[in-house]
Amino acid sequence: MILLTGATGATGIRVLDRLLQRGHKVRCLLRDPARLGARRVDVQLALWTLTDARLPGGALRGVDTVVHLAGPLHDQVSGTLEELNVTASWRLADAAARAGVGHFVFASALGAGQAASCRFLRAKEAAERVVGGAGAVGGMPVSVVAPSLVLARGHRWAWWAQALSLLPLAPVPAGSPGRSCPVAADDVADAIVAVVERGAGPAAGGPTADGRLELAGPDAYRVRELLPALQTVLSRRRPVIPVPGHLLQVAAAALERPGIADRDELAILNCDTTGRRGTADLEALGIRPRGLVDALAG
Repeated sequence: MILLTGATGATGIRVLDRLLQRGHKVRCLLRDPARLGARRVDVQLALWTLTDARLPGGALRGVDTVVHLAGPLHDQVSGTLEELNVTASWRLADAAARAGVGHFVFASALGAGQAASCRFLRAKEAAERVVGGAGAVGGMPVSVVAPSLVLARGHRWAWWAQALSLLPLAPVPAGSPGRSCPVAADDVADAIVAVVERGAGPAAGGPTADGRLELAGPDAYRVRELLPALQTVLSRRRPVIPVPGHLLQVAAAALERPGIADRDELAILNCDTTGRRGTADLEALGIRPRGLVDALAG
C-alpha cells in the first residue's frame, strides 16, 4: 500500500494515475476528496490537512511506502509556509517511521538551502533535514526528489505566463540572478514512480548514494528569458519590460491574497533552481527529459 499526499496537484495527480495504471494500491491523504473527481472510487481515502497534529486512525495501516508531495509555495489561511512544509513533513515522517513504513519519498526543490534568498527554499531545506532525521531515528529509508520549476499546461508558471500576456508589456525582475531548468510535471511523476518501484538506496538502482535526486529539464533559463519562452510556446508572447525587483514586490504585496499568490511565490523566480547534475538523475532512471514545448503539451 502506498500513502500519497498532494494527490490533487499537477505532479500528484500524474503520480496517482501512474501508480493506479501500474496496479498499485493507493491511499490518498488529503483535505477534499471531491477534488480527485472520478479517481476517488479507485483509491482509499483518509481525511487530513497539513496543520493536523495527528494522522487519522488507520492512515498508515498496511502502508509500506509514503510519497509526500504536499507543500505549498506560500502562506495559506490555515498556516505559514514553514508550518505547512516543515512541521507537517516532520509529523508525517515521524508517524511513518513509528509505524514501520519501509520507504519515505519526499518532494523537495532544487535550490533548497539555509542560505537561499526565498522562504520556500529555506523551508524545503529544513523539511529535508527533519524528514531525514525522523527516518534516521526510526530506521526508515528516505528518498528525496528535488525538481526545478515544474511545468504543466494550465499550472502555476504557465498560468502566470498566460495572465501576463494579457498586458501590452510583460514585467520581469530587472537584474534578477534567478535561473531555473524547468522540468515537465510528467517527467517528475515518472521519476517519483520509478523511485517508489525501485525502493530505497543505490542498491535498488537509485542514481545517487545519498538518496537525493535532482530533477532538472534540459534547458537553463534566466528569469528574464523564461517568461518570453513560456509565452512563445503558449502563442501569447509580449515584449518584456525590466522592472526593479522592489517595485514588483510592492505590487505583489498589494495584490497578494492568502492561498493564491504572493511575494514568496515571486521570490522563487529570483532564486537559482538549476542544480548541479543537469539531467543526469532523470536519465539514470530511464527518463528522457522534455523541453518547454513538450512539457506544456498537456
